[in-house]
Amino acid sequence: MLKIGDNFSSKKLFHYYEIGVENQVASINIGETLRKARIDKKISLDELQQRTKIQKRYLLAIEENDFQELPSDYYLRTFIRQYADEVKLDGNHLIDVLDGKDRPLPNYPELETVDELRKNKHAENPTRARFRATLPMIILGLVALAIISVVGYMTWLDHQETAIIPENSSVQVERSDVSSSAAEKVSTSQPKPTTESSKKPEKPKMAFAMENNTTNAATMKIEHAEKPLKITFTGKERVWVGVQINGALTYQYTLQPGESQTTELPADAAQAIITVGMAKYAEVKVNDQALDFQPGDSLLQKNVTLNIAYAS
Repeated sequence: MLKIGDNFSSKKLFHYYEIGVENQVASINIGETLRKARIDKKISLDELQQRTKIQKRYLLAIEENDFQELPSDYYLRTFIRQYADEVKLDGNHLIDVLDGKDRPLPNYPELETVDELRKNKHAENPTRARFRATLPMIILGLVALAIISVVGYMTWLDHQETAIIPENSSVQVERSDVSSSAAEKVSTSQPKPTTESSKKPEKPKMAFAMENNTTNAATMKIEHAEKPLKITFTGKERVWVGVQINGALTYQYTLQPGESQTTELPADAAQAIITVGMAKYAEVKVNDQALDFQPGDSLLQKNVTLNIAYAS
């Protein structure tokens, strides 16, 4: 399957087109289905172009199943979903048709396990079965006997003990009382440290602030960030994500539904740009704290600029 950044050779395009045709034959004609739905809704290609912001030539290519005309696999899937949403079709089902996931799987008879085969061949020995049934009772009896023995031994020791302090040790006790009182006087004469001075100042927690936000872009400030700064992406659906540092793409990945991936920013990075292919299909965390970049229900790409201020 083609990915963002792949070079389109004629061999790749032909293979990619063959896969698309095979999947269409397996279920429905994707382009024809979308075109009929558009006509039923009385929507022209020009009007559809204004609604979806997709160029007309790409809309025509999708209707004609000419998928090699699309820039990449990512844009093909995104455009099919947007087209389907506008004509009230299930875009995820069309993507499944594109991937060939709608074909029925072959049914195979269930095989008996080894244990079941052994049980069928050999019946369990009656004596062994009775022993297994009584084994828990035997174990409980042994545990109870051990507890009774320990309690009895401890009781016997209590009766055998003598006085810990002999009668002729009264002088030593009095001296110990005097020394303890003197120690108390010395300790009370010394100033006690205050509770406030003994406590260490708490570090301020990392905080996010939204500075600017639109459908396609947002600018957020991160204060008191702890190094290293880790970005964790979790996909709600299949979605592409990326990270740019100083204008260079340092990380990119296509998440599957429920999958999470983490990348670490350079220690001196004061700014980073996070890109989500379809905003509502991804969740983002920074150092395990949720980043509310306000994706809403947008299926469009969103770039989130993070201005980072690290904790001193």
